Amino acid sequence: MNPAPGAAGTGTTDGPSRPRSHRRRSLLAGRRDGFLRKSGKFLTGTLLRTLAQGALFVLLAREMSIDTYGLFVGITALVAVVSPFASAGAPSLIFQSYAEAPTDWARHLARGLLLSTIFGAGATVLVSAAGVAIWGDSVSMLDLLCLAFADLVAWRLIEAVAASVQARGRIFLASVIPAVLHVARLAGALLLALADTPIDLRGWAFTQLLISAVVSLVITAFSLRGAGRVPWDVRAALGQSRSGLLFAVGLSAQTVYNDIDKVMLSRLGTTESAAIYAAAYRVVDFAYTPARSMSAVAYPKFFEAGRKGLRSALRLALSLLPRYLMFSVPASLLLVAFAWTMPLIFGAEYEAATLALQGLSALLVLKAIHYLAADALSGSRMQGRRTVCQIVVGVVNAGLNVWLIPIYGWQGAVASSLIGNALLGVLMWACLVVSLRRDQASAPGPERELERV
Repeated sequence: MNPAPGAAGTGTTDGPSRPRSHRRRSLLAGRRDGFLRKSGKFLTGTLLRTLAQGALFVLLAREMSIDTYGLFVGITALVAVVSPFASAGAPSLIFQSYAEAPTDWARHLARGLLLSTIFGAGATVLVSAAGVAIWGDSVSMLDLLCLAFADLVAWRLIEAVAASVQARGRIFLASVIPAVLHVARLAGALLLALADTPIDLRGWAFTQLLISAVVSLVITAFSLRGAGRVPWDVRAALGQSRSGLLFAVGLSAQTVYNDIDKVMLSRLGTTESAAIYAAAYRVVDFAYTPARSMSAVAYPKFFEAGRKGLRSALRLALSLLPRYLMFSVPASLLLVAFAWTMPLIFGAEYEAATLALQGLSALLVLKAIHYLAADALSGSRMQGRRTVCQIVVGVVNAGLNVWLIPIYGWQGAVASSLIGNALLGVLMWACLVVSLRRDQASAPGPERELERV
């Protein structure tokens, strides 16, 4: 059968088809290499940030009494649960807005900064009041205000700046900006540790507030250089917050199943069990750094792919899945093998963290699986469906914690965390498949024929 006129492969030789094939393979290879190269750049800053966080975590665990540290972990986890509302989803809004209007980056950044300031201040008051209700006389309102403001206002401003920088393609700088704050906090903790007395909650709360406020102001001022006249439109920013709250609700539900167990352990269990569980979880979080770097680089790409439809975003997710697992599976096995080092790192009081780390190691694989599906939904403008899945899992996780923690302590928190993340993966991928089938079913007849072809 003769080929159609103009089709590839006409003529007596197949010479013309080879360059096209080679160019296509070269293009795909270039994209893969480009993604890995960008992920490597982002990993540099992310690794610096994670190392600083990890060193700070170990330092505070050693310099604080275990009861004080358990209380601090509970407060930090409570702040993390509310933190997505502190910016009204500003980083995701910046990525989405930049994908639609790249030249207006200053406007997108200004709105993100305004949302982070307004909602962060409200969240600070809310968390402080909730902390007093949860822990009573064990913690003062002043300490809560300092710790909450440092993370809910100062840190959120830095996140908005980093998102704007990343959206403009400056991957390495975007990864380094958040690391600056954590390195500065580590330096402050080291200064406190030089004293002969243990670090108390009040001293660290003031130190964290001062460092976070100074660093965030410097970084924000730096980010606005070259922006010209910045359009500070509060009304427009608040109008955009309705869309951002969808991202915020989803992220808050995500932090619920990631961090609510630490709050509940410090309240329903003991501060000691909260410290043991938090130590193991921190190591898992550190081990997830390579996959997190890839996810951060890929996240804006999902919004670009999603403009072409859900199928394009799903194709991107499936192409990235092997790379995520390439890091997550070996890292999970290494955590199991070297969990015995936990008492050496954190101290003899953390001997039980060995078993906790071995149990939580599976989270590396579960997170790699469900984050890809979740980002595909967000990029396809289906954030509402992602949010519903995350809320369901958050409720299930909280219910399991209420049931398991009083009986089993940190072991119950480990079980609820694994169940919640596995359920989230099932729900996210099922939502993608169902949404894709509905799109195909609602497509016109010719489009369905093209899909079959």
